[in-house]
Amino acid sequence: MENEYKLFLNLKNEMKSIYEKNLKNEEYDILINDNKILFVRKVNNKNVNIEHEKQLVKLIESMAKRQNTKGILYINLTAEINSILQRYKNIETINYNDKMVSWPIRQAFTKAMVMREDKK
Repeated sequence: MENEYKLFLNLKNEMKSIYEKNLKNEEYDILINDNKILFVRKVNNKNVNIEHEKQLVKLIESMAKRQNTKGILYINLTAEINSILQRYKNIETINYNDKMVSWPIRQAFTKAMVMREDKK
């Protein structure tokens, strides 16, 4: 079973604290708890390269900070992150500029924004 990764953007403080409590009850680890960013992980597979995961968290944080969207944005990055971690399993470092790393994450951001716009 794969690890689960969820990203919440533009949460107000009241909503953010509610999400934090609920996610902690569901055994999620908070990876990023920034001003308007909440990025969490639920560990289902402990055979993950922690250094690679830390590098991906930095990349996601930098991408999330550049998003200028209005309203709450929820992105499930489970499939994207697990596929990247699997692809780079035997490689020492992940290059941020590699399109095989940044492209799936960018696509997930774009898809979430389009899905939210469609619901309006």
